Amino acid sequence: MADDIFKEIDEDLRAERLRAAGRRYGIVAVVAVLVIAAAVGVWQFQLWRQRQAASATASVYFAAMKQADSSRSPGDSAAMQAVPLFQQVERDGPEGFRTLARFRQAALVWDAGDHKTALGLWSTIHADAAADPDLRGLADLLWVQHQVDDGDPALLESHLGSLSRPGAPWRPMAQELDALIDLRAGHVAEARRKLAMLSEDGSASEELRNRAAGLNETLEDNTPPDTSGATTKKSPG
Repeated sequence: MADDIFKEIDEDLRAERLRAAGRRYGIVAVVAVLVIAAAVGVWQFQLWRQRQAASATASVYFAAMKQADSSRSPGDSAAMQAVPLFQQVERDGPEGFRTLARFRQAALVWDAGDHKTALGLWSTIHADAAADPDLRGLADLLWVQHQVDDGDPALLESHLGSLSRPGAPWRPMAQELDALIDLRAGHVAEARRKLAMLSEDGSASEELRNRAAGLNETLEDNTPPDTSGATTKKSPG
């Protein structure tokens, strides 16, 4: 009889412990569900804010594009009215829009004669680790291209080094600039060698290949014959 009583008490205690555990774990499960629901809500709110911000940025960006394209000539007052709008996108917009705004702003201020600001914008794009790598390379290429006539040749060539590596997306255009820098320095033979290679480079556009071939032919027609290797006839001894 006593054993039955103790057994019944033990079963009641186990049942109570199970009910207590069920209440504890039930509370934990409810809290977990609430936490997950809250996290999803925050995530959806962030997505909504990002979409709203991207939409607002896009509106400003395309308004700036329209203003810039409405100008009658590069660098005029109508075009320059787009600069503050591009600056707003650069300041407040997400990465992709920031980079595009910097490119357009650089082109506008260069045409208006503010070369220092334009070069600074291209440098900023090139140094931006968050920007697309190909766009960073393009910014560096434009930085060199706009100084090919009067920039420091050694400095320009140092920038072209990474742009000219095999497989680089801007390699053919970088090689063309490299040849032009050689011409400026008076290294005609080296420039012609690079232009000849570029004219046969299948990775270059047809327009670029034709331009390289045409410039190489022009240099050939205007280069005096090299007589440095001619032999001197000895007088009879």
